[in-house]
Amino acid sequence: HEKLIKKHLQSSASNLLQPLFKMSKIVVFTEEGFKGRTAEFKNNVRNLEEKGFSDVILSLKIIGAPWVAYYDKNFTGKQRVFQEGEYATLDDKGMFSSLKIITDDLDNPEIQMFEHVNYQGRSVTLRQETCLHDIDFSDVASSHKVKGGVWVLYEHVNRQGGQLVSFPGDEPCASLAAEAIDSIVEMTLSASEYKLEPFWKERGRWWGKTDLDKKQ
Repeated sequence: HEKLIKKHLQSSASNLLQPLFKMSKIVVFTEEGFKGRTAEFKNNVRNLEEKGFSDVILSLKIIGAPWVAYYDKNFTGKQRVFQEGEYATLDDKGMFSSLKIITDDLDNPEIQMFEHVNYQGRSVTLRQETCLHDIDFSDVASSHKVKGGVWVLYEHVNRQGGQLVSFPGDEPCASLAAEAIDSIVEMTLSASEYKLEPFWKERGRWWGKTDLDKKQ
């Protein structure tokens, strides 16, 4: 019964997130405090220059799913993750050249970190947010494989410093070996943004009620 409940929960979460992705968008502004020229995007933007918004974004709003903003076009260069919310000012003022919405399956997050490049040396498998200091892996990881979910690798502990967003199938970033990675966080849109009511059995089948309201 527990496996069945878990299966129904995951299925319902996936079904719920489809409408969420459809309504998701990023609204960007050329001045702080949500002023200046503005544009709204609902899909990936490989080159903001073509939209007239390259290296000019000074504030933004995220509705729904999280987005990744990249310093360079074609989703390359340094990056910054933005969860749902309003950002009246940015640390990376006027630095973004491409934008990507995160619509990947975030269930069953798993990442394997390796001590050396090309997946060699000591390794550790993680399935939840971890401070690498706590497992004696800080400043060690030189390659990695994402087996599930989407992960954010941080330069410092407590989600501070530079970020490296890693998707399933990504090749290890060439600069990863040169950067100090001290903490790692899995993206948990379904878990953090929405809550599911328990399932119950009635009339020979499992039933469930989904709460679409955000957690207060």
